[in-house]
Amino acid sequence: MLRQARSSVKLIESFMLSPKPLTLLLIATSLLPVSAGNGPEFPIGSVIQNFSLPQADSNGRKTAIVHGKRATVVSPNQLKIEDLNVELFNSDGKVETTITATRSDFWRKENRLTTDTGILVKRPTLMISSNGIDWNVADSSGTLYNRVRVVLSNSTP
Repeated sequence: MLRQARSSVKLIESFMLSPKPLTLLLIATSLLPVSAGNGPEFPIGSVIQNFSLPQADSNGRKTAIVHGKRATVVSPNQLKIEDLNVELFNSDGKVETTITATRSDFWRKENRLTTDTGILVKRPTLMISSNGIDWNVADSSGTLYNRVRVVLSNSTP
């Protein structure tokens, strides 16, 4: 059972948010300093609304777009994100994976994304839903918990 759970997490890792889009989102909004003392610190309660952050690889090819309705600074370490929506693009430039969460928390010091209100990952042949996630952004690894559901299909778009 443990072996199966570990392999499921490894399978899921390849479909989850990579560290680059989320980290760049937080740097771009000046909420995550590039290095200690670099960039302004926003006061508790600061809000960024309706943000979109496109990502590209070294060749300029679009790889992801991170969207959110609202991000609120809760503490020096915690950022609450409402209506997180991440679109990951394939090599043809088409959206291949979407990741959505109604409410999530980004923990700056730990570089973790958490939620207990649900997350949904969709691909043409895969759908993963879970009530909870504790994700290490730097390692692209973590745990999905509480009512985890994985649906595989043979259909193609």
